[in-house]
Amino acid sequence: MWFRKLVTFILEALLGLFMVYTTYTLFAWTPEVVTKVRDALNYPQWYWQLAGVLAAIGAVALLVGLFNRAVGAFGALWSVAYFIGACASHIVRGDWADVYLPLIFLVLAAILVWLRWGDAKPMRARLGMA
Repeated sequence: MWFRKLVTFILEALLGLFMVYTTYTLFAWTPEVVTKVRDALNYPQWYWQLAGVLAAIGAVALLVGLFNRAVGAFGALWSVAYFIGACASHIVRGDWADVYLPLIFLVLAAILVWLRWGDAKPMRARLGMA
């Protein structure tokens, strides 16, 4: 039981920090490698600003979730939705070469959802998914 909590904590912390980094790159337009991938997708500026706001929500939820299980469950579910959108963005634009990174983080976020599934019970009950 303690091992599962430790793995959940570490995975959530790392995913939360990655979401902070993602938020930074979306607003600061750095590093150049990320900017080139973003430019290749050819989405308007408002799209990237929206993505930055959504990433910030995920980052805050995951990091607060380290101390509040219900918020952590929400952050995990939010991250899955975020990375599904990120993968879809690459697929829609035919950018198969760069879809691997959001896909990797989608898998990690899905694992975190699995680990936090019990913590999401109140949220699922409100949505009629209990």
